[in-house]
Amino acid sequence: MDALRHTFEQQLAAALPGVDITLERPRSGELGDLAFPCFRAAKQLGKNPAQLAQELVAAIRIEGAGLVAAGPYLNLKLAPETRAAAVLGAILQAPGDRPFGSRPPTGKKVIVEYSSPNIAKLFTIGHLRSTMIGHALAQVNQFLGHEVIRLNHLGDWGTQFGTLLAAYTRWAQDGNANLEADFDWAEPAPEKRRTPLFRLFQLYVRFHAEEEADPAMRDEARGWFRRLEEGDAEARRLWAWFREISLREFQRIYDRLGVAFDTLAQGEAFYEDRLVPTMDRLAAAGLLVEGDKGARIINLEDVGIATPCLVQKGDGTSIYATRDLAAALYRQEAYAFDRCLYVVGTDQVLHFQQIFAVLAKLDSWFQGRMLHTPFGMVKLPEGKMSTRKGNVIFLEDVLDEARERVAAIIEEKNPGLADKEAVAEMLGMGAVVFFDAMNDRVKPITFTWDRVIALDGDTGPYVQYAHARILSVLRKAGGTWAAQAQPGAPQGPCLPFAPLTLPADLGGLAAPEAQALLFELAGLPPAIAAAADGNMATPLARQLVSLARTFSGYYTNCPILAPENTPEVREARLALCVATARALRQGLHLMGIQAPEEM
Repeated sequence: MDALRHTFEQQLAAALPGVDITLERPRSGELGDLAFPCFRAAKQLGKNPAQLAQELVAAIRIEGAGLVAAGPYLNLKLAPETRAAAVLGAILQAPGDRPFGSRPPTGKKVIVEYSSPNIAKLFTIGHLRSTMIGHALAQVNQFLGHEVIRLNHLGDWGTQFGTLLAAYTRWAQDGNANLEADFDWAEPAPEKRRTPLFRLFQLYVRFHAEEEADPAMRDEARGWFRRLEEGDAEARRLWAWFREISLREFQRIYDRLGVAFDTLAQGEAFYEDRLVPTMDRLAAAGLLVEGDKGARIINLEDVGIATPCLVQKGDGTSIYATRDLAAALYRQEAYAFDRCLYVVGTDQVLHFQQIFAVLAKLDSWFQGRMLHTPFGMVKLPEGKMSTRKGNVIFLEDVLDEARERVAAIIEEKNPGLADKEAVAEMLGMGAVVFFDAMNDRVKPITFTWDRVIALDGDTGPYVQYAHARILSVLRKAGGTWAAQAQPGAPQGPCLPFAPLTLPADLGGLAAPEAQALLFELAGLPPAIAAAADGNMATPLARQLVSLARTFSGYYTNCPILAPENTPEVREARLALCVATARALRQGLHLMGIQAPEEM
């Protein structure tokens, strides 16, 4: 399809010298495979767009395709067998390490910073957005040929640790003894939550609740953080333990989500020894100004940002802006990246505007390389979630509930299914992750159980079921087709599919339902590219739903294993099944979702 696009663009450029050529994908294959909107070209040439489309029909010839003027659009439509050969050839005969329009190495480095949970806090449903949006962006950028560095900028420094240290030394059992011992559970907690990390969460919530009535506690917390920054042995010992138990818990959740990073331990504390050099560099550049109560700030009014960037508090302690600046300068030195994506919520828009403006003042190299990828927050029906107040939904509870609902359905409808627990986990995870991806990244999400773990409609399980149904057909077909139902373990962003010989006769794919399915298959690479361009998985998720829905129409109206089919029709239709299964599996994999072989 890339070759077809290139040919169409060349012919249009020859017919319209000096005109910008931009092609679009029509809404359906009935309209065509590629479309050229004539509006801009017609304006440049002083013509009516519909008239120009008619003229181009007569001026352009492309072998195996027809050109149709549809009002102001010039649509290119492939002949049925040409479309089948082009699409199936691209999917079934592509190299195993670069299927579906994936690109060879571009030589560009892209950093994706995502997830970034705070130490000593459990994962909530809110953490899912950054984690899975970032994972999909990392997968997609690697699929497009970029070298991707996956970073988890842990929140393991800052005033919140003063709060934790103050709370722990106030209320935890025997804080100076064996830190691995059980806590004194003064507050009730479910058995699955009776862990040191959950106890730290409880202490954090309790401290913030009580400090509202006793403001002096805030000074106590600030004092502990100052001790931490100054290297106090007791503060450092407790902080190191908080970090250790948190990393163990985080890794367990990441393993369950199938998410991995190039480094998990490179959080804010990693840049501690770079804070002073960063402040020195800001001072040398003449950017630092003294603010209220001895704080140090950077004015940004000259670049249209009214709020100054605070980089050091009046008591001399650092703030996350300082650490983000230090991190960016380190990444420039360590990675010489082409682009750095920060997958962080919309509440940090101003922060990143400030950070990027300061970096551009320090070094023009940063200009255009830094991008904040904001996402809307997850809210509860009664309002915003707050870890401080303890009104949160834990991510693991959501994943467990989704798995249990799926397991109950399997027990009812297919109790003999092999590996029922593993399939229930795949489908439950698919429901939760796909729900998030189907929602526009920048819009907030209101959490309700039925919406987040829905199993019906345009959901992950619906797409996963289409994949499992295809593999069932292939197993029934037997022979070499049955072997295609054993796709093997995922490896990297491109799944290892072996090239498959294309049937010599593709006439069995002339039916409208088969052609519609081929059109949707051809839409997968553009959807992946759109996910990269828009920095969200939504275009990919919606394309997978369209693909699964269109396969359902194909399966219903084009009998694949019917006895009356000729061998040529059977082979062509099975080849289209394999291509669809590979596309579904690849698309789900890029989103961090597994495709079950049976359901």
